[in-house]
Amino acid sequence: MDIHAQENQTGIRFSWNLWPPTKAEAAKIEVPLGCLYTVLKRTDDSSVKLVEYEPLKCKTSNCILNPYCNIDFRNKTWTCPFSNTKNPFPLHYAEHISEKNLPADVMYSNIEYIQPSNVGDIPPPTFLFVIDTCLLEEELEQLKDSIQQCISLMPGDAYIGIITFGNMCYVHEIGFNDCLKSYVFKGNKEISAQDLQKQLNLGSRNDPRSSTTSASARRFLQPVSECEYNINMLLEDIQKDNWPTPPDQRAKRCTRCSIECCYWFIRMLL
Repeated sequence: MDIHAQENQTGIRFSWNLWPPTKAEAAKIEVPLGCLYTVLKRTDDSSVKLVEYEPLKCKTSNCILNPYCNIDFRNKTWTCPFSNTKNPFPLHYAEHISEKNLPADVMYSNIEYIQPSNVGDIPPPTFLFVIDTCLLEEELEQLKDSIQQCISLMPGDAYIGIITFGNMCYVHEIGFNDCLKSYVFKGNKEISAQDLQKQLNLGSRNDPRSSTTSASARRFLQPVSECEYNINMLLEDIQKDNWPTPPDQRAKRCTRCSIECCYWFIRMLL
């Protein structure tokens, strides 16, 4: 299938079409390996494979079995591309898997698992928007309109949060009702979990005395049904980044800082 047709069908775009087979090859890549996934992309029924069983997860990284995993048919194992860990197939996989009989997990790049009722309560989805404010004003307004439309289509119990970035990175406390409130991080500074935890006044996830998963999370992540007004007010207030930029240079974006904030934020609160 043509790569563009596949992107249109699955909503998935990688920065590279091939996965580096070794750490040495990965270190030579000029552009980092990354993936863009359009979560709410509308597709026809044939483009998403539905299966009624639990996914196989790597015992080290929690990566799910997928088409990019190497499979050893003789030893009945699969290798995680993130941790390079070999994982044995469970018996019901090992008995039937072969080069001519592959499970759906490794045949489809877009798959949806229908969880059995015995796996317990499945938490509502969480959406953390990371918004680039260095866009042209017209593009930024279009982006804000698209985000508002997206939020209006979300289920009421879905949790949402917002991070914006330009020359600085802003983590917005949408649970604060008195006024618009955000925490600012320098764009040229590397952000650690400890930095984020201290500045946002978050407790430790592993500390039983901490309220990280309840009160702290509610300050930054709230259900759509409870914060839609605050979110719309925040989106309307977002302006183009006004940090001065020389005419012969691009706008300074703290992309790395914003992604680090997003990563540690999710790790600590979810």
